[in-house]
Amino acid sequence: MPTYIRRDTLLLLAFIMLLALCLRGPVVGIAPLIERIEHDLSLSSSASGLLTTLPLLSFAFFAPVATWLARRWQIETALLIGAVCILIGMTLRSLGMLPSLYLGVFLIGAGIAVGNVLLPILLKRDFAQHIIQLTALYVLMMNVGGALMTGTAMPIALFSEQHLSALGQSWSLSLASQMLLVLVPVVLWFWLPKPESSSSPAPATAPHINLWRSPLAWLITLFIALDSVINYIVNAWLPTIYIDQGIAPVTAGIYHSYVQVGGALPGLLLPFLQRVLKSNRQLSVAACICTLVGLFGIAEFSAWAAYWSLLFGFGITLGFVIGIALISLRTDSIKQAAALSGMAQLVGYTLAAMGPVAMGGLHDWLGQWQTGLYALIALCLIWSVLGWYASKEA
Repeated sequence: MPTYIRRDTLLLLAFIMLLALCLRGPVVGIAPLIERIEHDLSLSSSASGLLTTLPLLSFAFFAPVATWLARRWQIETALLIGAVCILIGMTLRSLGMLPSLYLGVFLIGAGIAVGNVLLPILLKRDFAQHIIQLTALYVLMMNVGGALMTGTAMPIALFSEQHLSALGQSWSLSLASQMLLVLVPVVLWFWLPKPESSSSPAPATAPHINLWRSPLAWLITLFIALDSVINYIVNAWLPTIYIDQGIAPVTAGIYHSYVQVGGALPGLLLPFLQRVLKSNRQLSVAACICTLVGLFGIAEFSAWAAYWSLLFGFGITLGFVIGIALISLRTDSIKQAAALSGMAQLVGYTLAAMGPVAMGGLHDWLGQWQTGLYALIALCLIWSVLGWYASKEA
């Protein structure tokens, strides 16, 4: 029996981590290809910004749907539905036509929304003693997946352009290749042990709290929201910003992938960070400082772009780890955690959806990125204040 339990636990952890690989890359992996898509489909900066904004709107719209799926079926089954939705969206996105491109990215967002909402709940259900460590680990996998898709997008597009041009547009073939990563957790799901009873029962003693009237819930929600706003704006436009600063397109794509590499570091360094920084509040301060310095460097010192990408990725992802962990740490039951997760996703991604289009529109209006970058720095200062209060020890 102990061996069987250990095997089940390892399979579940493997599924969580492999699915986490697919929860960022399908959105950020399109960014290095934006200029090619704009050229082939005659899109403005604002119109191409929708390629990042539509998934975020989908995140917000489908966050409540994710919690309904988990009540209707087991959490594991709901996560499979999300993964299949990502696959369908990636297929449509790679067809090379504008309507299917937009529909595909919206469906990708729907699938990712299910994972975003339910993976923290699965951790609280089965790994309650290791919330922050496993949160950091699955966020690490999210960034690894993002780095793989952003770092390989342009090289695969160039290879396709040179050797596979008869099969279709180079950016379309590059996007199609990213589907391989999503197939792995879908296949693994069929070997996953499934609980026989309801996957997310709420304890009878859990107090009912209206989270929409809770100051703490709003602090956590807005902390996660601004993290998402800043993160998705930067991930949407950073390659284009670097290219406009004189960096070669392939190098700009690689530097963009460094954001994901930097985002992998909190998962690797968390045990050390927790020994040095004794509280979540100190971790939050460190995250905000790194993000601020990274943004300022991107705006003013493009010669060191690789280092700023790494620093920004580290800071913004450490903040995300703290925010997601707080969903479980500051709630009393799985039901409360699911409600707060849904609330944070709904509000956070509704706000985040406005960011890439606003940044693209500001660039179209002013013809430069500097003003938008300093607006991000101002948002980061507000985010720092929210983090200070949201991460106060209970």
